[in-house]
Amino acid sequence: MFDKLKIKFIVINMSLLTSVFIAIFSTIFYITYSNVNNQVKIDLDFLVNNRKLPPHVIYVITELDKENKIDNIVKSFDTEINTDSFQEVIYDILNKNKSYDIVNIDDSPYSYLIHKSEFGTKIAFIDRTNIQNLLIELFKSFFIIISLSLILLLLISIYFTNKSIEPIKEAFDKQKEFITNASHELKTPLTIIKTNLSLILSNKNDTINNQIKWINYINDQTNRMSTLINEMLTLSKLDIDENKIILEKINISNIIESMLLMFDAIIYENNITLETNISKDLFINGNKENIKKLFSILMDNAIKYTNKNGKINVYLYSKKNKIILIVENTGYGIPKESIDKIFERFYRVDDSRHIETGGYGIGLSIANAIVKQHSGNIFANSELNKTTSFIVELPQQK
Repeated sequence: MFDKLKIKFIVINMSLLTSVFIAIFSTIFYITYSNVNNQVKIDLDFLVNNRKLPPHVIYVITELDKENKIDNIVKSFDTEINTDSFQEVIYDILNKNKSYDIVNIDDSPYSYLIHKSEFGTKIAFIDRTNIQNLLIELFKSFFIIISLSLILLLLISIYFTNKSIEPIKEAFDKQKEFITNASHELKTPLTIIKTNLSLILSNKNDTINNQIKWINYINDQTNRMSTLINEMLTLSKLDIDENKIILEKINISNIIESMLLMFDAIIYENNITLETNISKDLFINGNKENIKKLFSILMDNAIKYTNKNGKINVYLYSKKNKIILIVENTGYGIPKESIDKIFERFYRVDDSRHIETGGYGIGLSIANAIVKQHSGNIFANSELNKTTSFIVELPQQK
């Protein structure tokens, strides 16, 4: 599909460029041809009025008697003309009834101009061989220039077409991968639900209490599906609204402090130590709900992957007109080869661990999208079996 798109784009592009080149060079050629013809007319007018021309101009002037026969011929030094055939040319010219035109004399092209007066008819000729050779060379030059230019532009067009298609192809591939992964994630809970429903239906006369285990499995998987769908919808909405959200001046210090209170219970239950260092009254241009979502994702991620009796540190401070938010936790850590991939959708460092944590690999993608919305950056640092830190940089609002 993308190969066809590339070819179509290149063909359209080259067709337009070819048309533009032909139009430009045709205009230049026509202007040159017109200027040359105008100069020839001026030279012919000089000749019929008995004025001298530069030595390089090959010309012939003939005077005719009343019967239109050649009475006198004046020509440049190096001009040779067959008088008999020349008389035939004169008759042809007079029969044309054109005062200015082009004829062949002894296989050489000449422009002529007829001048009639009370003293008789005078016809001036100027050899166009050099002019014709000049126009031919000009046409050849134009053809070579156009051909080489189009070849160069074709190579440039192919290069930039590939560059232009790459992001589209990458987005398309990611979309396909997203759909495939989402289908896979939904397939598992649906299979479990279907299996448990089959078990319940096979014992229609049994009581709810006896089948509560299967019902709880169905309920758990339904909740998992609901969570996944909500996360996918959130991510999709962030993609669509990337440049449409309304930003306002918000106190991020107050938001982080209030959000930390929400995690006290779960941190206590998991026997995790929490240390914080939150600078007061730091402001950004942002969307309050999305910043809450961002911090919630980072904290949820830290709690899930903190080791037993581990520790979480949260820092918020300003540095060089930026607000720095760091959420750090002890634990297994992230391998170096995975650091650059963890913000990709559905990516998980260890697929076997998501069963314990209940993660789908979408949370950090949502966090990344929110940070990009706020013109910031997010990245991770990790030391295996020690700590993992997520660092968010946002522009500070003075």
